[in-house]
Amino acid sequence: MQRQNEEENKWMLFDPAYTLIAQAELESKRGDCIAVLRPEGGKDKIKEAMQMRIVFFSWIEDPNVIYRGEVTSRRSGRLYLENVTRMKPDTGHHLRVRMDFHSKLLCARNGKMFRSPIVSFDLSAGGIAFFSPAELEIGEECEVVIPVTTEMLVVKMKILRSELATAKEWKYAARFVDLSPEEEKMTRQALYSEQG
Repeated sequence: MQRQNEEENKWMLFDPAYTLIAQAELESKRGDCIAVLRPEGGKDKIKEAMQMRIVFFSWIEDPNVIYRGEVTSRRSGRLYLENVTRMKPDTGHHLRVRMDFHSKLLCARNGKMFRSPIVSFDLSAGGIAFFSPAELEIGEECEVVIPVTTEMLVVKMKILRSELATAKEWKYAARFVDLSPEEEKMTRQALYSEQG
């Protein structure tokens, strides 16, 4: 029973840019405005978590349960939060992890298909940021292979932003389009396991 209670208190800590920082245990929550979190993980992750002023925390069991809190004090490896508020469920699409992996994308132009390699540097349940030598247009839709899930996924994405990163490479941000609930769940699990 103790083990089950510990698992139910596992949360993911995110910074205000929605970047995953560390796992945490929710030690107490009184009412809707005060919470105590104990960051877990490697020394660097805990140090980074302890320096935050605003945190977002998402329950591992249901990523739609997301709170925002203001850090009012730090004692004995714990963050004491006030003004804790529950966020809208779709906030979970923005929670992201710095995740590097090599993959490929597939696009159709003028009735012809082309492939291009990519290197991801950021992944969320709602999209991906990556580098690629391909010149893609804002609004263009392509498919991308996500190799870090339990089963390799091929998902549709729409290019939101692009900028020239080097003379031969572009930097892109894209959001996933038409993800099934199962694909979204698999993506979230990959994000959380990366932090584990």
